[in-house]
Formats: sequence, C-alpha cells, structure tokens
Amino acid sequence: MKYSLGRERIDTIPKRVVLEELRRVAKHYDYRRFSRHEFDAIATACKGATVISKFGSWDNALNAIGVTLKQHKANRKQISDKDLLVELGRIWSSKGHRPSKAEWEASDAKYSYTTYKSRFDGWLNACAKFIEFVSGRLPEEETESRDETIDKIVPVTPILPEKIRYVPLKLRLKVLQRDNFKCFFCGKSPVTHPGSALHVDHITPFAKGGKTELNNLQTLCEECNWGKGDENSLNVSS
Repeated sequence: MKYSLGRERIDTIPKRVVLEELRRVAKHYDYRRFSRHEFDAIATACKGATVISKFGSWDNALNAIGVTLKQHKANRKQISDKDLLVELGRIWSSKGHRPSKAEWEASDAKYSYTTYKSRFDGWLNACAKFIEFVSGRLPEEETESRDETIDKIVPVTPILPEKIRYVPLKLRLKVLQRDNFKCFFCGKSPVTHPGSALHVDHITPFAKGGKTELNNLQTLCEECNWGKGDENSLNVSS
C-alpha cells in the first residue's frame, strides 16, 4: 500500500455509491428505518455526514433508497425519556442554542429527530420537556402521561417579567441557554452530573430591588445556590 498525505474528500464520493451503501445497510437491518447512528455503526463506504451532504437530510436519504422501510417502534420504546433528554442536552450544549431539525440531523446525535417527535408529540414539546429535566422537575421514571406533564409547564405570564419574582418559561430558557445549561459558579450540569438540578437565581435579590430580567439572572446548581445562603434566590423548579 502506498501512503500519501492526500485523502479522498467526501464531496468526491459519487451519489450512487452513497445510495448503494444505504441500500446495503437497509438490507442489513431487514429494511426497517435506521438512524444515522446505526448507519455509522456498520457503514464502510461512507459516513452519515456524507449521506446528509448528498441528500440534504436523513429522511430524504432514506426516501431515496426506493424501498418502503418499516417503522422500528420496538427499539424506540426501549429508549428511556432520560436517555433522550440527556442526548438532547448534549447536542443543545454543543450548538449553543436550541437545535433545529436540520442541525439535529446534521449532528452526531444517537437518536433520530422523528424519535423525539413521536415520543413527545412534537419537537418543541421535547425541548420544553428538556427544560423541565435540567430544572430537576422530572423524576427519572415518569408515570404520568405526556399531556399531563406538558400541562404542568407554566405558560408565559402577560405581566412584565421585571415586575414579578417568578421567572416565566421563555425567560428561564434564555438564561439556561445563555449559560449553556451549566452552573455559573462550578460548571456542573445535569447532562454531566445526572441527578443535579439547576436553579435560576437573581444576582441582585428581588427583595432588594433586583429585576426579573436576563441581565439580573444567572444559572446555579442547587448546591451553589443554597451555598449562597440568600433566601431571596429563585429556584427554577418552584
């Protein structure tokens, strides 16, 4: 074998080669729908990133195979909500913002976009569930229905945020997203430290005139927030 510093660029791989690899992998999985992660596990001719670059999205690629792929609902049911939410947090943190469908499908996510839509009745519902998860409001094993859980998400209040102590959901999301879902003091996150909870804390206490606005709020883990010893700190989960 001759060695060279050059390497084959993914954009030089013919589309027909990518399509042939997709068909080979589809046959391996007995013509059921498979995720990008499953594809990468056995593909040899190319990787999922190449597939998406050729077809625009993972769904487009699977539709181009020319065979109706069976849904694989059994595997989806074996994935716990916690596993899905931890993976959502990993991708969300890497992007620095709530990932779109295109960003999700272009990432190295373990689970497909459609898995989240199916499990949580929509992508935005999945993201809202994640906010509850990082806030420590969801138990590891849920017994309530999806609708009951989503109904518990407090809607954004029409009152100006700076005039109230409670932090509306939309503002909480902005604070958590700005701080990358990590404690401002110690860097702890529910994604890296399972079981930990994040609080949204007033920097200048509300009781001392601090406003409920983005610049006066910070993300703290439960331990750091309690460690401050300030009774005026605000807990996201309250």
